[in-house]
Amino acid sequence: MPLPMVHLSVTKKLADAGIPVNDLPQFYLGSISPDAIHMRQGADRLAKNITHLLPAEKGKIHSWEDRNEDEYFELMRDFMNANMNKTNADFLMGYAAHILTDMLWTKRVFGKFAEKFNMSGAPAEDKSKTYYHDTDIVDYLIYSGSNWRQDVWQCLQNAEYADFLDFLSAQEIKLWNERVLNWYVSPENQYKFSGTPKYITKTDIDNFISSCAENILSHMKAVEQV
Repeated sequence: MPLPMVHLSVTKKLADAGIPVNDLPQFYLGSISPDAIHMRQGADRLAKNITHLLPAEKGKIHSWEDRNEDEYFELMRDFMNANMNKTNADFLMGYAAHILTDMLWTKRVFGKFAEKFNMSGAPAEDKSKTYYHDTDIVDYLIYSGSNWRQDVWQCLQNAEYADFLDFLSAQEIKLWNERVLNWYVSPENQYKFSGTPKYITKTDIDNFISSCAENILSHMKAVEQV
C-alpha cells in the first residue's frame, strides 16, 4: 500500500481544495492512522483487514481488487455517515481518505507495478522487496521536496489522541504517529532512500496523488449531501 507521504499528500490536496475540516491536526492524523494497527503486538493480516474495512475471514486474504471502485466508495460513504456522530468527524474523514487512497492505489499503481514486475522475469520472492525499494525512495522524495511538509508535521505534533471506535486505541495511534514523524530522519532508515526506482516513479505518484484527491473530494461532497 502507499506509504505515509502519499497519504498526507492526498489529504493536503483535499484540505487545499476546501474540504470542510475544522481540525486539521485530526484530519491529518486520521489519514495515517489505519496503519497504526502495526503498533499492536501480534497483529496479523486479519487485524489489518478490520482497520481497513476489508472482510476479516480466517484463512482468506481479501483486497480491494474484490470490489469495483463505485461499490467501495458507496461502502465508505455508509461507514462515514454511520460514524460521523460517534467520533471526531475530521479524524473520520482523514481515516476514510486513507482507505480510499489504498483502494485506488491497489487498482491504479500496485496493479501496474505487479504487471511490470511479473513481465521482468525477476524471482517472485523479490516482489515485495522491489516494491518497497521503489516506494520508500519515492516517499522520501515527497518528504524532502514538499514545501508544505513542515506545516503538516506541526499539525501531527499538535494532534490529540483518542481511541477510534472499536478499531484502534489512542496509544496505538500515538505510537504510529511518532513513528511517522521520525521515520524519514532516522539514521537507520537512510539506506532505504537511496537509489533509483525501477517500476514506480515519482511522476507516476504525483499523477496518482492528483487524480486520487479529485476522486475522494467528489466522494466527500456526496457524504455532505446525505
